[in-house]
Amino acid sequence: GIITAKSATAATGGGAQAYTLGSTAGFGIYWGSGAPTISAAKGSLYLRTDGTGAADRAAINTDGGTTWTSIVTVA
Repeated sequence: GIITAKSATAATGGGAQAYTLGSTAGFGIYWGSGAPTISAAKGSLYLRTDGTGAADRAAINTDGGTTWTSIVTVA
């Protein structure tokens, strides 16, 4: 498989891709401040730098576009 790290990428509102995983376009790990608005492949993971509660720290893409569903974490 292929893993590509995106070094020196600043956290942006809505997200930026940090890692590309495999050869599926847009599949990877994203991060940023605020709720994710970036388009990504279904199953991609978003890690939020400013999450404050159990339901706003991480999300998973559910439609291959801009729909993200919160992953509930331990507070």
